[in-house]
Amino acid sequence: MQKLFLLLLFLIPLNTMAQSKYHAINKVSDDLYFMRYDSSQAKSTIVEFEDFIALIELPIKDEGGSARNLKDHSQAAEQVIVSLKYYFPEKPLKYLIHSHWHPHSISSVKPFISKGITLISTKSNFEKMKEFVDSVSITNYGRYIQFVEGDSLIIDDQKNKIVAYRFQQKDFPNTPTSDYLYFYLPKYNFLHCGCMYNKWDGEPIDGKELLTGREEDLNRFLAYKKIKPSYLIRLTNEKIEINNMQPYFSLENVVKNGIRVSDIVQTYLTIDEQILFEKRDSLLKEITSKNIPTSVFNTAVYQCLGKKKLKKALSFAQIQVMLRPSDPNAWDSLGEVYYFLGEKVLAKLYEKQSLLISPSFSGGGEAVWQKDLVEHQKIWEKLN
Repeated sequence: MQKLFLLLLFLIPLNTMAQSKYHAINKVSDDLYFMRYDSSQAKSTIVEFEDFIALIELPIKDEGGSARNLKDHSQAAEQVIVSLKYYFPEKPLKYLIHSHWHPHSISSVKPFISKGITLISTKSNFEKMKEFVDSVSITNYGRYIQFVEGDSLIIDDQKNKIVAYRFQQKDFPNTPTSDYLYFYLPKYNFLHCGCMYNKWDGEPIDGKELLTGREEDLNRFLAYKKIKPSYLIRLTNEKIEINNMQPYFSLENVVKNGIRVSDIVQTYLTIDEQILFEKRDSLLKEITSKNIPTSVFNTAVYQCLGKKKLKKALSFAQIQVMLRPSDPNAWDSLGEVYYFLGEKVLAKLYEKQSLLISPSFSGGGEAVWQKDLVEHQKIWEKLN
């Protein structure tokens, strides 16, 4: 008995180690799967075809548009490839597809194209991705890079189908990049919308669910294409939904009954600058009692900066810090306003505070502020 017990103790860590080599893959429906990551709160979608599989999104690094120093997470990507070979030994990965350039959509390229796996992207997104895809790889494996240049691109066979729809920021202004790809799966009537659906999971805002601009754009796109999907696939792993997808009626409900972010922002933008300063305590009480999210005031900061209303931007940045003193982005926004005002000593102080809270925070800092200031100065010239 003692020998058996020791043998079992020996086998348990080996079994655990074997399991940890592979990402968790869960079946959603026939020929459709989600893959989870230990390093990210996001997920990939796997679509199975007759003779191959396609991978939608590669969120190894859970960072959005604030990501700096983009890099190819090649070692982690190799683990993804190994996982897919383990779960689908008879079907090679043929396509790596992604919606936009942010790392929570695409965190690696070279390990895939160097193995003859086709990357499907857009030209404008790939221009940004060149920060981590070296020119030698592009020269050697460029034939495995395919762009969606028109309205759409289709991958299909008798077993399954993906329709990659391309749309642009100029038509849908809340899109996080200059263009973006949605993926419609007609076999299931699912739409992979990625981070274009930022479903509010906080407390109701003044009794209502928050409606973001991205959700409004998503709804307009679906109406334009006359698509009414049964479920929407987001990048985020769902906390409540059992099948890890959002039912379409959730989007319908917030569009119909929600409170628009832009309306909340406008409400506070209309407040006189002096009142923002003198009545700050009463405003903070109102904001707290109504559960107004701090992101509203971050938006107000940058709208004020765009109109060269720097003192008003400062009031909103200070309010945001008071509401969320543990948020590194709030301190960074405050630092950026002071940088625009020419108060570089204070700006550096708040940059340090941001990094004290989160040493890995990469969404701002003096280098970013300088670029922003140059862009805003161009905008301000047009205001005169």
